[in-house]
Amino acid sequence: MCYECLWVYDDPVYGKEILQVYEGYRSRNPLVMADISYLLARMHQDPERVCDALRRFHRRRRAGSNLQRLYVAETLAFTVPECGLDPAPYFERAANLAERAGQHWKAGVYREVAEGRFEPTFGTADIGTNLIAPEGTMAFVLGESFIRVPPGTRVGVQMERTVRDWLSYQMEYDFSPVVESEEEILWYHEGARLKNLLQATPLQIVPLPGALMALKDGEWFAPDELGVFRFGVLPDKVQYPTTRAWRGLALLVDTHGISSLVESAVREEAQLVVGCGDHPHKARAAYHLATLGVDVYFPCDRYVGDLLGHDAEGVLIGSAPVRPDGDSALIGDRPVLFRTDDILVVENSSARGRYQYYDAPARYFRRLSELLELRIAWVEVDGPGESYRVVQRAEELGASVIAVRVETEEDHGPVGEWLAGSPDRRAVLFHTAPYPAGYRLFEEFPDQTTFGDPRPRFLTAEELERRASGNP
Repeated sequence: MCYECLWVYDDPVYGKEILQVYEGYRSRNPLVMADISYLLARMHQDPERVCDALRRFHRRRRAGSNLQRLYVAETLAFTVPECGLDPAPYFERAANLAERAGQHWKAGVYREVAEGRFEPTFGTADIGTNLIAPEGTMAFVLGESFIRVPPGTRVGVQMERTVRDWLSYQMEYDFSPVVESEEEILWYHEGARLKNLLQATPLQIVPLPGALMALKDGEWFAPDELGVFRFGVLPDKVQYPTTRAWRGLALLVDTHGISSLVESAVREEAQLVVGCGDHPHKARAAYHLATLGVDVYFPCDRYVGDLLGHDAEGVLIGSAPVRPDGDSALIGDRPVLFRTDDILVVENSSARGRYQYYDAPARYFRRLSELLELRIAWVEVDGPGESYRVVQRAEELGASVIAVRVETEEDHGPVGEWLAGSPDRRAVLFHTAPYPAGYRLFEEFPDQTTFGDPRPRFLTAEELERRASGNP
């Protein structure tokens, strides 16, 4: 595991800041302090500090809940070889604790590792589609898809940016199996939307940490519900200093992305899964869950276009708003009509790194244009604060539709002003719901904003006429 490789993807200066913060981090929870010591050891690349951290974990091996003891046992099993110890008895203990925690597949893996006979099974993942635009299609509706979340729904969530986030110094999650209090949820990204859900209706929020991953041809894969490793996990998540690894098997403690959640979501009987969807493997994992009847909400939806026209039973929704509806919460349900002869001014970007997500609108509309003949004007941006380019192009063309990402206040300003200029103007928002400035547009312009719907509805001239007469 190349822990230092993380800073290929992130700013090394930020890494130095993280070290400074965690060197001074103090918690009343001894397990949290053991975790911090492990994190620092990895970031310092110091073998002696790794063994010191393990001694802290060893002192906690019989303390706490089943899940806490399992976490301690897993940490020891993956790491004691670095300190000259045989991992077999530690993996055997981890297997026993996983069994008690109801994680039977993981228990089997650990038992096979302890006996030296574990051989991972790998598979592929595809997305099935069945959407066809009828001959004579004159319009389409985006945003009709919705997920109704009734009281008591079990919501499986990625660890990062919901209950714990090592990159933002939020480390106090105690591995509780269910979170029911809004105060325990982080206030940004996926956590912010979880708060919206909890404000609308009482739910069981089930964090899904500790995904096993197996290495194949230099790439790491997480498993499906049957233990087949088929969903790729991004290197910049695998190489977190909180990840534990040994001989081609790794434990992703801080799960991030739908691709790392499938096995645990099914095991925990999640009815809705919330996580990041900004990679093809994350989209494939979301589709896989939907084939099992599980709904998936991924506010970071760069690859929602890959799911366009999917044929699964479950509902898949990307960067959409949340609102109360009776005693339930509703995700999506933001129908907006577009005509095929509308000029669509669509944002695109060739940026890499943290700004790559500005290509999400173009990814979606390229796929939609394979189903429909559309009038698209592409606008290239380099990153945040350039939505004015999209708005200017719309004004030059007299267009009343834009597709854009809104992350910052500088993105929000031009889009908000343009929408306010006419009730006929509409915006399709991508990879926007996680950000306060972007999410505000959904609230400010409820009839003019929608999201990249994986299941658009197509309308012929006859259906348009019927809709205009008040019979949609």
